Amino acid sequence: MARQDFDGPWELIVVVDGVVDDSPAILESYRDHLPLRTIVHETSQGVVAVLNDAFSTATGDVLIRCDDDLTPGPSFVSRHVSHHAGRTDVGVIGPTRDVFPETPYARVYGRPATERSLSAAYARPEQDRWIGWAANNSIHRQAWTCSGGFDPRFVYGQDSELGWRLVHDCKVTLIVDRELQVDHRGPSTRAATRIPRAFVSGASKRLFYRVHPEPSRASSPRGGVKDRVWRAGVLGLSSTVTTKPGYERVGRVLDRLLDFGSGQLGARLTALCVEAAGASGLRHGVDDLTVYKAQKSAELALELGRTT
Repeated sequence: MARQDFDGPWELIVVVDGVVDDSPAILESYRDHLPLRTIVHETSQGVVAVLNDAFSTATGDVLIRCDDDLTPGPSFVSRHVSHHAGRTDVGVIGPTRDVFPETPYARVYGRPATERSLSAAYARPEQDRWIGWAANNSIHRQAWTCSGGFDPRFVYGQDSELGWRLVHDCKVTLIVDRELQVDHRGPSTRAATRIPRAFVSGASKRLFYRVHPEPSRASSPRGGVKDRVWRAGVLGLSSTVTTKPGYERVGRVLDRLLDFGSGQLGARLTALCVEAAGASGLRHGVDDLTVYKAQKSAELALELGRTT
């Protein structure tokens, strides 16, 4: 952020959600280099509270979001701002590419999955772009005010839920800018975190469909024999394992398999487990997403434990 080429007035708001290290001191050291304002929550309040606090505190007309595990380039601010010139009804999405350490999971599933995700982000028709509203985006203050901010019921899935309301309630047009694509340095690096995350994502979709019954759930095409066998496998696993702890155990077993080297088989098994976990969360998850509030902290602890 200290290398931005934007020559107009701007501010950088950083929220420290729970003091667990020397982040406040590091931020203080940048006050001479950045138009920085800091909000400190002594104890964690969660991502929705963080985002609502930051957006409500901001004083500018263009509100840009950049999660703390992204790496923005020097034109990040200026390019976002340029899309809003003379417009209050535009939302800008910059897709993210996951950056992985060298792990078996990354080789067989993580890297191919992020490339598929990027392709999908660029190929989505305009009416479906709200699905990709996530960690790197911008809107005009008027659109933010119209939306009412992030819905506190969505501990997970809060981003796309806001994207839906921006499009359908506030009539915001979403665009996807390839030049704003950034690296994401905090993805899951193992199946033991990615698979239960898919279950929680499925549970957030369950709540989404209850709050917003308008989106139609596309029915699966019949497909060929392989497609039907695949869907049968997903249905079988999602019906057998119906809890997040169950998918944590599935992920740990799969990580051990990947550590021994499994190539294409490991890739297919990981994809099957991720898809089944999402389907199970949709069918068996709970609507009170606060049950899953500790998921991200648990993921971080597990990831750090693996690397230390």
